[in-house]
Amino acid sequence: MNKIILILSLSIASFYCNAEVITCSDATSVGSEASLSLHASAQKRAQVAVENLLEKKIMTPYVDLAGGKATLKSMSSLIETYWCESPSTPLHSAYFRFYTNNKNVFQ
Repeated sequence: MNKIILILSLSIASFYCNAEVITCSDATSVGSEASLSLHASAQKRAQVAVENLLEKKIMTPYVDLAGGKATLKSMSSLIETYWCESPSTPLHSAYFRFYTNNKNVFQ
């Protein structure tokens, strides 16, 4: 079952990647497994871009403002709630802005 979900998630991610840019709306309009796959891809893309731009390593890529254990799922909720300015915001841009505005991720 997990293999089927993974294949489906990758297919959806591939479809959205071919459609130019994965937006915040794309991530919220698919099932939870596919959404996490899209978030993982966007997070990694943003992390690489920020690290190259600032020439610093992000030490804490997942941050949970509620103080709980940081996971991709809690981070995706944080990004969708606070950093997706509009449905058309590119998902990786929301992560990029989060990282560049939260310097504590580099500590």
